[in-house]
Amino acid sequence: MPLSLDPSQIYELIKNKLPVGFSIVDVEGIIVDFNTTAEKITGYSRNEVIGKSHYEILHGTSDTQACPLLHFSIPHRKEAVATESTITRKNGDSAVLTVTSFPLIDEQGTFLGGVELFRDVTAMKKLERERKNILSMFAHDMKNPVLTSGGLISRLLSGKTGKLTLKQQEYLILMQDNLHRVENLIMEFLDFSRIEAKEYKPIIEYFDLKKEIQEIIESLRFEADKKNISIDFEQTQPETGPVMLHADPKMLRRVMNNLLDNALKYTNANGTVRIELSDRKKSIQVDVEDNGTGIPEQHLPHIFDAFFRVSQDSTGSGLGLAIVKTIIEAHGGRIWVNSSENAGTSFHFTLPK
Repeated sequence: MPLSLDPSQIYELIKNKLPVGFSIVDVEGIIVDFNTTAEKITGYSRNEVIGKSHYEILHGTSDTQACPLLHFSIPHRKEAVATESTITRKNGDSAVLTVTSFPLIDEQGTFLGGVELFRDVTAMKKLERERKNILSMFAHDMKNPVLTSGGLISRLLSGKTGKLTLKQQEYLILMQDNLHRVENLIMEFLDFSRIEAKEYKPIIEYFDLKKEIQEIIESLRFEADKKNISIDFEQTQPETGPVMLHADPKMLRRVMNNLLDNALKYTNANGTVRIELSDRKKSIQVDVEDNGTGIPEQHLPHIFDAFFRVSQDSTGSGLGLAIVKTIIEAHGGRIWVNSSENAGTSFHFTLPK
């Protein structure tokens, strides 16, 4: 039997049963509708917000550039944009919202306003911060015992405490190698925590990125030669001369080391790794390609996630590519990956000049 409700009644029922905040704004950003979940999240009643600007209520600022509808959706013709904002509820408490916005555009292409759906993720964000803080403190507390143990093993191997048998030396070397691996994992995690918390900021210098890349390639020649892998470097646009950049050379060296190290690790013997550097008008692009094992399609969306590892047999921390992405984005750039299983992988990143 068909519904006996008219469209306006159906709209009201759906709107107020939605488990997320729902708001409609006009072309000026003025709120014209607000559902009951939105009232619970913000603390404001529908009557209090209708006719008022949505910027401070939903984006926590009076800056119109913070609105994804006006800043992203309309200029770039994006159908939907997901953002995160911190607002102040009516009672004065802060709340973290994830906001999905999409524009309302008629058949003639006229912008009529937009819809914003939002969810309160304050509790989840608090748990996430606490988890990161606990892990960071745990890693920091582990660092000193690991370094101290490594120093004692080095002292034993040097013979300063007496002569060792060959078997004792063999065992101590194995222990030393394992401690070095643990030390590297701890340092990588601490670096990731500092970068993610914005405590590790780029120290900007004017330097030749081409020269840095060439030096990194030379430092990895020995590892490449062990598998008979050729490393090809090509510069385009222009084809010669330095490629000068305002950036943190130490951070970008880490990016290139990680990408090239992964390329060598996952490229079979007699394979090829290719690096291309392009100097463009407004940006510089670096491409690192290999003809190695590739990445399964189901793993590609997670490849830059912290602690994600494609292979469970990997001895790494799963933080390398997460650090790479964070560094590139800290410089205002972006990074992406293309890969096909058993056909190779290519990482690409751009940096603004």
